[in-house]
Amino acid sequence: MPKGDKRSNGIELTDMVYDGQWGEELRGGLGQLVDGKFGGDEIREAAKNSAWVGWRNDSRPNTPVITFEFDKVREFSAVHLYCNNKFMRDVQVFSEAIISFSIGGRHFQDEPIRYTYVEDNIFENSRNVSIKLHHRIGKWVRIELRFSARWILISEVVFDSDVAQGNYTPESQKPAIGKDKKTTTLTKEVPISTAHQEDPLYVAIVVGVLTALVILLAVAIFLIVHRHRHRKCFASPLAKSTVSQKRTIDNYSGCGTSMLPENKMIIDCGLDVKSDEYQEPYQALKCAPYFSYSTVLLEMKDFVKDSNTALSDSSNYDYAVPELSSAPLLTKRRLDSLSERATDLVEDKLDLDTRRSGAGSIRSKHSTRSPSQQEVFIDLKRRLETTNVIEFPRHRLRMISKLAEGAFGTVYVAEADGVPEYNGTITSEKRLVAVKFLCHDATVKERYIMEEFERDVRILAALSSPHLARVLGACRSPPLAVVLEYLELGDLCAFLRTAVPPAPHMLLHLATQIAAGMQYLESLNFVHRDLAARNCLIGKNYQVKISDFGTDNEAYACDYYKVDGRIPLPLRWAAWESVLRAKYTTKSDVWAFGVTLHEIFTLCRRRPYEHLTDNEVLENLSHLQADDGIFECVERSANCPRDIYDMMRECWRRDELERPAFAEIHLFLQRKASYIAT
Repeated sequence: MPKGDKRSNGIELTDMVYDGQWGEELRGGLGQLVDGKFGGDEIREAAKNSAWVGWRNDSRPNTPVITFEFDKVREFSAVHLYCNNKFMRDVQVFSEAIISFSIGGRHFQDEPIRYTYVEDNIFENSRNVSIKLHHRIGKWVRIELRFSARWILISEVVFDSDVAQGNYTPESQKPAIGKDKKTTTLTKEVPISTAHQEDPLYVAIVVGVLTALVILLAVAIFLIVHRHRHRKCFASPLAKSTVSQKRTIDNYSGCGTSMLPENKMIIDCGLDVKSDEYQEPYQALKCAPYFSYSTVLLEMKDFVKDSNTALSDSSNYDYAVPELSSAPLLTKRRLDSLSERATDLVEDKLDLDTRRSGAGSIRSKHSTRSPSQQEVFIDLKRRLETTNVIEFPRHRLRMISKLAEGAFGTVYVAEADGVPEYNGTITSEKRLVAVKFLCHDATVKERYIMEEFERDVRILAALSSPHLARVLGACRSPPLAVVLEYLELGDLCAFLRTAVPPAPHMLLHLATQIAAGMQYLESLNFVHRDLAARNCLIGKNYQVKISDFGTDNEAYACDYYKVDGRIPLPLRWAAWESVLRAKYTTKSDVWAFGVTLHEIFTLCRRRPYEHLTDNEVLENLSHLQADDGIFECVERSANCPRDIYDMMRECWRRDELERPAFAEIHLFLQRKASYIAT
């Protein structure tokens, strides 16, 4: 392989431990590419421990070629190359790898494996690039790497292979015929057949038919390609929707039991519980950019459905857990008309309080909506009357990568142009967006699906907060899709893990924005259910928006605990009543916000309760249900101020009524951030 190059800052990217022959190329030995040690994300580490071997595209006329010789002829199934992707420093994963095989080592097979890597200009972390080798046979393997940027850095190369069975002969060079030489071929004389020649008319008919078939096939291929380019999106993810996913969603409102160590019981999703106290809130919007559960939004859905129905501005609401069984959302049992509800709420306060206390209300006395909540509610109604969700053309979407896939749909990161801004103008520059394809039961009538889709998307587009991932448009032709906002730097968790640590006041600035977004959701009685750093997006100038794209992301699968193999539960972020009673309110989001604060001040490099297993975390939460006083909070990190940690402990109080509201949290963080900044 070629000897590595030196960077301008003096870092030597040569294989310093190579034990073979040294020259312009390294031959006949082994080095750090097969030593089992992986380099870190920072290139500077290479100066100390020779973690990376790198080549510059302008230091040699040809692309780097690495040739591996094995002890025996082997059958190869895959190769894994550990690459650096610090694209801000002109280092990127190779654009193409060409892999050839040989038995003798002198002549390589004519049909190499070609692998093209999709360029990643979002995340700078180092990664394994795995290439399937399709059981090719050889004793020598040659890998040619094509440049995508100025530098290619490789730390480790690992092959998956087995010893090939059978005898194999080294390849021989194919004979070449010179241009100035003539070759003579001796052929055995063949007697001329006396059979009569085919009728020219018959031959013409056959040729004509074949030509027509070729033309028809070419037209069909053209139409397919044209349609594919016109749609410009991946194949529909709806084909992956299964009946089991739907059944899992429908059953999630129930409760069940799972045995803990020492015979302690917890509540999860499985068996039905008759008491209404432990039933989860309404699921208002299936295509929400975050998990949205709200009694107020249910009324908004009816408001959108029937434009002639008006809500009384004097109606009263509580953060009550609604009375809801495991039956579907849209049933006769669900709600009467909005006007009847408004009348009942005003005239039958005593009866309403009685029903709410039976359903597990978190307030014992009837309370009215605060003036600020009334203003948000009225503003949302006004925006619903004027909101028009634009049709986002599919041909303006270029899919980049799959971000998440779950029971509610599949999310892709895409590049789009013509994205609408907040002021209504259309930008011409390309920006990253998230495209969420929706799963639905194919047996349901399309008209009903479209009506529900239009209603949900219109409500989401009417939400007005700069700290929520907003709806940019919708694709109304199957597969149904919502185009959502996505920020340049990706999710907050990955950013804090890999970026240069922000200053303390900037960490508070991040937390303050999350609290502001959650304050807005709280005013509408939204329950997010999975608030965490992985579900927050970050852009330029440390702008943060709340989403739910990390919920079904495979990169964060370890953050979820599957009780009895059912729907994943964010165990280390969830409030005790959510885990043990399947009860979700805005106060359970306050609990999760306290854990998210812990993530921010540890730069997402330490998991909550990192010293406990999942079963031990469950047992720890069960102490709150037993109220035995031995519950252990998430420990304070070294970078977290004392008063911030005290506020986090307030978020983890056993009694949800004693936890602060997001309005109080937002005000506290605002004052703290301004104090530190000055």
